[in-house]
Amino acid sequence: MIDIKAKACELGVDLVGIGDIRHFAGTSMERNPLSILPNAKCIIGLGFRVPRALVQAMAEQRQFFNYTQLGVKYIDEELAEITLLKLGAQIENMGYDACLQRNVSNLRIKGDHSTNPELVDTYELVYAEPVAPGKATPDVILDFNQAAFICGLGAAGRSGKLLTPKFGPFIRTAFIITDAPFKCDAPFSGTLCDDCAECEAACPGRAIDENGTDTWQCAVYYRGAHKSNPFITEEFLKDHPEREAILNGEKRFERESARALYPELDFLPSRQTGYAPCLCGRACDMACYRHLKEKNRL
Repeated sequence: MIDIKAKACELGVDLVGIGDIRHFAGTSMERNPLSILPNAKCIIGLGFRVPRALVQAMAEQRQFFNYTQLGVKYIDEELAEITLLKLGAQIENMGYDACLQRNVSNLRIKGDHSTNPELVDTYELVYAEPVAPGKATPDVILDFNQAAFICGLGAAGRSGKLLTPKFGPFIRTAFIITDAPFKCDAPFSGTLCDDCAECEAACPGRAIDENGTDTWQCAVYYRGAHKSNPFITEEFLKDHPEREAILNGEKRFERESARALYPELDFLPSRQTGYAPCLCGRACDMACYRHLKEKNRL
């Protein structure tokens, strides 16, 4: 049996943990890795750091574009994919199955009405139905925060973002579901979040509260519908009756009203990649990181 953690680190993975598949007991079929690989024994969690300076440059309004391209798109669609394929081949060469799981950025399971603010749009699989009684409704999509917790990588904070001891919120994850009998780690113990609510205070769209992040609200202000956006002009929403409420983060958005405003939120190019530039500067993540550093929790 190869040392899969060592192999992952050789490929540039920043965090790796292995979770026992039994910890998913009670998880809905649409989120359960056993719905994907019924003979699975464990799940391998891989963490890729997001360079802090990319977020810092946004927070200081010096550069916005590279965070989404390098800190999100490249990690999810290239670095994680290549790493998953190489590690999966190693596992299959040993005679085991390896079902690779990267972030499914623009899909949501049936019944999940949230969105991903980083994407031009997000689609809920509203018409999906099980192929037979007792089967999961496709597409089966893991809860990445739950999987990361079970693999011992970290736990979600107040905003719903995964927090890890080494990188705080600056991390993206991918997973491998396998029937290989790797030695498993314990789930993450406790949480780094002390519920300080600084992420909530930092959000220009008031998208975060004690219940987590309102993702449609987040999507609108991620794209720049706030006064702190340096690309805002006097012409933006000039004749809109709720202009001031929108700019002040007082307007509440849901799926239809958010999508209706999307065409107005075209401050930087996005269509060629499908990823929307982050014009809120991930203020929530920066506030969280600073707090965790000040409290010596990282």
